[in-house]
Amino acid sequence: MTKLAGWTSLGLVAGCAAALGLAGCDSQKTKHTIGFSQCTVKEPWRVLFNQRLTEAAANHPEVRLITLDADDKTEEQVAQVRTFIRQKVDAILISPKEAPGLTPVVEEATAAGIPVILLDRGVNTDQYASFIGGDNMEIGRAAGREAVRLLGGAGKAAGLIYEICGGLASPPAQERRDGFHEIVEAEPGISVIGGLDADWKKDRAQTITQDALKTHPDIKLVYAHNDPMAHGAYLAAKAAGRADQIMFLGIDANPDEGQRWVRAGELTATFAYPTPGEKGLEVALDILAGKPVEKRYTLPTRVFTRESVERGGDPVD
Repeated sequence: MTKLAGWTSLGLVAGCAAALGLAGCDSQKTKHTIGFSQCTVKEPWRVLFNQRLTEAAANHPEVRLITLDADDKTEEQVAQVRTFIRQKVDAILISPKEAPGLTPVVEEATAAGIPVILLDRGVNTDQYASFIGGDNMEIGRAAGREAVRLLGGAGKAAGLIYEICGGLASPPAQERRDGFHEIVEAEPGISVIGGLDADWKKDRAQTITQDALKTHPDIKLVYAHNDPMAHGAYLAAKAAGRADQIMFLGIDANPDEGQRWVRAGELTATFAYPTPGEKGLEVALDILAGKPVEKRYTLPTRVFTRESVERGGDPVD
């Protein structure tokens, strides 16, 4: 993988200058100011993401972490990053709302000499320092393999799958869809319908599923791109008296959501999507310390079922 060490001098000098206005770092601990733009905190996974990043930053007294919420608005996130550029922060962490709209401002920050670490979602350029996130294609494939197993096994699987997508302008949703379809479309007995965009929201998924259940009495499995949407689908099926006839797959495996719903028998399985903030902070500090970093870090997944949830899930096939 590509090693990046060229950010060091700019970041360290900026960090020194920011430390209480001192001219040098000889006798004082460097104060690094790191800006973090989160695309939204309307999703529980992102609330946990912020919490874990904040906890990690608390272990580094030399770090001042500025956390901003873009409230699900691309234009707001662009403005936040431009504010960080004007403030001359030492590094920027960003989890983009969507790739096209955030690409130019990421390039602006990089051109200004500020290392940008992308968390969870990418942009349409290579002008950034590092990307940290799960492998959404592989998670989609793992969900596809689990769906095939639940519907009868390779070569014998049969049934109708209803898919609920996250924000389709975002790479994670596109990749979770593409990886899943790569697997299930190889099974002639499986059909996939749906594919509507619920923008990662539980209530939207519940409404979408209510409508689907009225016209598709033969749905055997719901695949949703995150656990809240999968649980919204479950609630719709429960209200219709059909929850025991349908299996539900989600992604995230937060302890208080996906794993809890699997324990309760409301979700059939969930796939871990680790929060990237802790690793993002570590990479930012490595860059500012002059250490080489990788261009991409892939966080591993695990599958949680009723059989495996108490032991912390199992590695995916």
